[in-house]
Amino acid sequence: MNPTLLHFEKAIKLGPTFAARMLGVAYPTYAQYRSGRRELQKYHARHIEALLLLPKPALLKLIERHANGN
Repeated sequence: MNPTLLHFEKAIKLGPTFAARMLGVAYPTYAQYRSGRRELQKYHARHIEALLLLPKPALLKLIERHANGN
């Protein structure tokens, strides 16, 4: 299991399906990153880092927008 992705999911309080959507990654690819079958790309790790640095209200708005498919 990829600790970066597990931490990301816990921090945004969403499961892997929505976490994949937040990163703009197809779920099957995300699942491979998560399980360790595929190495997480540096730009995805940096994207996660940037998302987690956002103020909580901004992050929640972004999550809501992406979770609704916008």
